[in-house]
Amino acid sequence: MRRKKSLSSASVLSSQFVRSPEAKPLLRYDPYQIFRSRTSPFAIYARRKWLGEESESSRMIADQIVTKLIEAQNPNGSWNDSVVETIQNLHLISLLAPKFNGRTKKAVDWLLEKDYEPMRSTAGNGVKYDGLFFRINRKDICQIYRRKDLLFHRGCIGFVKSAAALYFAGIFTKQKDERVIQAFKTLDNVIKKRHGKWCSFPCSNNILRAYVSHPLKRQSKQTLTALRTLAKLQTRSGGWRGIHFFYHTFNIVAQSKLKIARSQIAKALPRIVRLQNRDGSFGKEHKEFYTFLVLDGLKKQRIKI
Repeated sequence: MRRKKSLSSASVLSSQFVRSPEAKPLLRYDPYQIFRSRTSPFAIYARRKWLGEESESSRMIADQIVTKLIEAQNPNGSWNDSVVETIQNLHLISLLAPKFNGRTKKAVDWLLEKDYEPMRSTAGNGVKYDGLFFRINRKDICQIYRRKDLLFHRGCIGFVKSAAALYFAGIFTKQKDERVIQAFKTLDNVIKKRHGKWCSFPCSNNILRAYVSHPLKRQSKQTLTALRTLAKLQTRSGGWRGIHFFYHTFNIVAQSKLKIARSQIAKALPRIVRLQNRDGSFGKEHKEFYTFLVLDGLKKQRIKI
């Protein structure tokens, strides 16, 4: 289904800092079409959360997905002792059952490495990584560089795991866990030492997702510093120079209500319009996931779709 194009030029879109509820729809094509008749986790989330479908059928499907995931969980809280699988499944549960705190807390504890002494490590440049979460098997290291459908994109696996542990701790009621507090203290120091970023920019973005989403850090000076650093990389086309994960980056920045984030989202909107497929989706692969990233970002910014 084709939708009427809302604005005649990209320059008009990028100049809008905040789109009012009365504004015409942003996107040219129906972005929900890919979800309407499907029963995947992302489709069920979209149907219930965004399309207002509260049918018994959709509720049962969501419950079945979550139950199946929990049944496959290891006693130690992980899925197959895999960081990648644990991140993937916690994300799906957070969408379909965000108040499910039983086994999910055990999974977060596994990511927080509760069965081990806190890490003590110093990088070659003297930056300390104390209290971060770097325990990872070789299989996961290989997978994270191949997977494009995870909430945390390719990067240093230690930062992927640390970011995921902090992000999910913020969702599943472990915001003030002592290991979470210590990890944030370490990362606060790292961004100071590295002048506005935590690692390479792709790696730094994974950590930024934890900061912009966590109740204790979303308004912090470290979050503001990282977003300002990222803003310097944004190009006229709306992307971010040197970062190849546009949809991930868009979604990460869109989680923040800070002015520096909102201005980046406004600048990225023309590119979002250009990238939409005729079927309403986004991306050439993993279309449900990338469409979710875009729509979730737009919803968080309260932009009329």
